[in-house]
Parts: sequence; C-alpha cells; structure tokens
Amino acid sequence: MKILFAVWELDPFFKVGGLGDVARSFPAALKEKGVDIRIVLPYYKVLKLGRQRRVMVGEIRCFYDNKNRDVEIYKVEHPISKIPVYLIKNKKYLDIAKFPDTFAFFSLAIAEIIKSNILSWAPDIIHCNDVHTSLVPLLLKEKKVQIRTLLTIHNLSHQGRTGIDVLDKLEIETSKCAVLHWEIKSRKVNFLMEGIIHADVITTVSPTYAREILTEEYGSGLEDVLLGKEGRIFGILNGIDNNWHHVMANRMVRYPYLLTKENIAKNNGLKVYSWEEGKKLNKLYLQKKLGLKVDHGIPLVSFIGRFDPYQKGVDIIHKMLLRINLEKCEFVILGSGDPHWEERFQWLAKFYPKNISCNFIFDEVLAHQIYAGSDFVLIPSKFEPCGLVQMVAMFFGTLPIAHATGGLRDSIKDGETGYLFNKYSSTSLEYSLNRAIGIWLQDRNRYKTMVENAIKMDFSWDKSAHEYLNLYQKLIDGEL
Repeated sequence: MKILFAVWELDPFFKVGGLGDVARSFPAALKEKGVDIRIVLPYYKVLKLGRQRRVMVGEIRCFYDNKNRDVEIYKVEHPISKIPVYLIKNKKYLDIAKFPDTFAFFSLAIAEIIKSNILSWAPDIIHCNDVHTSLVPLLLKEKKVQIRTLLTIHNLSHQGRTGIDVLDKLEIETSKCAVLHWEIKSRKVNFLMEGIIHADVITTVSPTYAREILTEEYGSGLEDVLLGKEGRIFGILNGIDNNWHHVMANRMVRYPYLLTKENIAKNNGLKVYSWEEGKKLNKLYLQKKLGLKVDHGIPLVSFIGRFDPYQKGVDIIHKMLLRINLEKCEFVILGSGDPHWEERFQWLAKFYPKNISCNFIFDEVLAHQIYAGSDFVLIPSKFEPCGLVQMVAMFFGTLPIAHATGGLRDSIKDGETGYLFNKYSSTSLEYSLNRAIGIWLQDRNRYKTMVENAIKMDFSWDKSAHEYLNLYQKLIDGEL
C-alpha cells in the first residue's frame, strides 16, 4: 500500500500549528504498520532542514497564470521517522506561504508530478489535508489522472474563499466546478468545498465532529455539501506521539515524573519522580518561576491555547474570572492572539499578581512545565474538531475541564479522566471548575484515581492508524 501525504507544514521542517505535529507523527504510525508512506511539502525559503541530505529528483513545468513555471522536486529523509519527504520548489509561489496562490500552485504541482511519474513511484491514494491541498482531487480529475483521494478536515471553519480568478490561473472552467454556482454571485471559489465535492472520501479528526459538521450549528455553511457525501464521511480521533512527549517531558520539565517502572527504566539513570512527587515539585517550581504564591495547597488551573474568542472560549473564561474568588486558586495563561482579549486578561493579572500569570507568547518549554505543574487545564472551546491539549494534559496527569464538543467529548470521560460541561457558558464552566476543585480538596483518593486513569489513557496513533489502514484498503478495493 502506497500513500502520498500532502501537507503544508511538517515538524521540524516548518511548523505553524497542530497540523505540523500530526504530519510528523501520523505517517510514522502508518510506516510502523508496513505502509509505504511518503510526504509532500512546499520547499519554503524558511524551511529548517538542518543537516538533512537533499537529493534532486527532477524538474517539471506547471502552467499557471498564463505562463510555464519551473518546478524542482527534491527528496529528503525525515530526521525522526526516516520517511521520504518530497519538497516542491518554485521561487515565485512556494518560497513563502501566501493564500491563495501558494496552495493553488502547490496543489497543481502535486497533480502534475503524479501525472508525469517523475517520482518513479505511484501512490495508491493521495491523502490531502485541509484547505491547503483541497484542490488536489479536482486537479487530478482535470488532468485525467486515475487515483483515489482522501481529504481530512482538521477545521471546517478554514475554507479558503477567494476570488474566482484563481480558476483562470489554473485553467479550470467554472462549469467544471460542480458546486460553484452557489458562489457565483459573489465571484468567489471555496477551496475546501471543492475538496469535499471531488475527494473520494472525507475524514475528520474525531467521531463527534464528523456528526456535528452535518448540522447548521457546526457546518459553517457547508452542511448541505457534506450531507451530499453521506456514507463517505468518517470521524477518526487523532492521536499524540507518546514517545515524543516522553522525550520532551524529560528535556523540558524541571522534575520529570512517570507512572510505570518500565518508563522509569527507560531513562537510563535519570532521576524520575512518582507522579505525586513530580506534580508537587513542578507546581512549586512553576509558582516561583511565574511570581505566584508558592503554596502546594492552592489549586493551580491553566489555559494553554490561542486567544480566539470565536473558538477557544477565552470569553467565558474571562467572565468566570470576574465572578469567582480569585484568591482561592491560581491561574496560569499561556497563548497569544486577539490583542483585545490579551489586554482584558492582563488587566485582571495586575489586580491579582499572586493569583494570575499571563504569558502572551508561544513557549514550548513553558507549556510543558505548565502541563506538569497544573492541577487542572481549562479547554472551554465553543467547538473543537479534535484537540490535543486534553491528551497532552492527561499524559502529564493534569485533569481537563472541557466543553463537551467534538474531540473533547470523544477523549475525556466525565468524572473519570476529567470534567465535561454541556452548555457553552461561563456559569457551566464555573460549575465544573468548582466541582473539580471540590473533589481535589475534599476527596483526595478520588482525585488520585482520576489522575491515574488519565495517565493510563492511550492516545497513541496506533488505533487511529489502524482505522485509516482499513479505510485506505476499502478505497483501493473500490468499496468506497
């Protein structure tokens, strides 16, 4: 089985968000199951290749915007998984990531590369990801290339609506875009919509999200298009790379702690604490580092994520903080985004400097220390296709308090590995926080059981890879 995994970001070469992590770890899990998987990525000017040996595969030309454009194809090996990675180079369109031309041209280049057979390797399936490669299925059909395609939607709200002139650049007649008449009045084309229509199969990153996007509330205007793909939409929960987080925990956390003797044995003599010892020491270290009151007896609650009031729930966190007694607990905020909301949280922190620490940056070392030192992490997302914060938090024995939506509902067991609330509101969030702190203060045995349950949860990619393997096989066999 041969799979070409098409993405616009790949850790550690070029990473902007969670898709970069997925592109690093998911193909590696498939490789372990015997899949001949390769990755294709734009050759950005800022790509961090390190000492990776680069081999030129060949050159082709792509006709775009009324001109033949030279495209160079290079091949490198991923430094961790050793998976072959094809880098597609064009100075005009692929040096920097700029919508829409970068992703239209990248999709065109993929289609032309497959048609030319320049790789001397023909995939059975092209696995596209999000808006950045969602034109690939349409362009393959335009080039009359017979190959199965799968499109994974990591976030439906990112659709790539742009001027219809991009179709002229690609030499695609508007009449050949099956659903373009829905956008024709505004002279817009929707990249993701075209991908949904033309891909053979659609997947999302959790079972609940796959159901949610078929409704008006979560469908972002594409629910009717998605309903037209009934029977070809599947929700498969994303995983995390436990080995990577294990390594990062030892490198970035001041006092590494793990649950099992087997894991302790892997650390080659490094001092490793029990989770109870480790969380206590890391909490005291974090409190001191961030200027909070240093006291293990105060519950420490964190938020790690984008300051995005439209998805991540910072609005209801702020409303809750205005109501509760902030002197009875501590809050650590890590993330950046909307300056308006950053300013609101900073204002609160000025009044309660010993109880609120705001860190408006992206700092992976600090993030791991916060996971290790927190008792609870807030994930009150309005919608959440999958979510990685809850999985990483549970890996560290930090209990998530989350809105029961998307992948959060699928990965958190209420009252067993974390806390869920159904209504998106600050009062529901406050109720769940009080519930969690109440158990933390008054029923330590139950709290310890929940932490141990959380640490034991298996969010590795193994199960997800197995489900994708079955889906790929059905595609190849013509069952879908």
